[in-house]
Amino acid sequence: MGEIVPIVEIVKRYTEEDKDANLSCGGNIQYLNLKEGEKVLDLGCGRGGETIEAAKRVGPKGFAWGLDLTPRMIDLAKERAQKERVKNAKFIMASMDQIPFEHDCLDAVLSNCAINHVEDKAAVYREIHRVLKQGGRFIVSDIMTEKPLPREIREDPEAIAECFGGAITVQEYGEALSNAGFTKIEVFKERRYLKNGYEMISRTFQGYKE
Repeated sequence: MGEIVPIVEIVKRYTEEDKDANLSCGGNIQYLNLKEGEKVLDLGCGRGGETIEAAKRVGPKGFAWGLDLTPRMIDLAKERAQKERVKNAKFIMASMDQIPFEHDCLDAVLSNCAINHVEDKAAVYREIHRVLKQGGRFIVSDIMTEKPLPREIREDPEAIAECFGGAITVQEYGEALSNAGFTKIEVFKERRYLKNGYEMISRTFQGYKE
């Protein structure tokens, strides 16, 4: 018999009204409650908007890093930080499943609809758990499904680019989080909708490194 995967405790914090909102991307940084002096990493930072916002929230005694795999996005993020005169932010090109940081060095990690682009999502969450300090937390917005997507969708470059082809099931997502070491997940926002005939689930959720 294979190893029994522990179940992640899911605690939903949203109200009934929240479920009708368009919540697939953006805005999750507010749930991190960043404090002055903290160190934070933005996975899949794109043009760097939330990385720069995080840098402003942690102040000059803190620091924010943005990580992205696309050179063009890194260049644009650097230009934006320079334009806004934000000095406590840095942008690095790397993969989310191989974060180039030491163990136990970050207070917080955030990501907005980017982890679904990575094939090995379990590796991403193992890396998030590794780089967080004890008591550190992450906030992620991502897409998942109740039922597995067919192979032709999962291998369709256009579907992947549209942030739904790479979605895994809720159960698979729970296993990835649990195996990484996260035992309790708080869901702040959730929206269910149809995409090309497939039911998708958009969630904003948080976990802590105990």
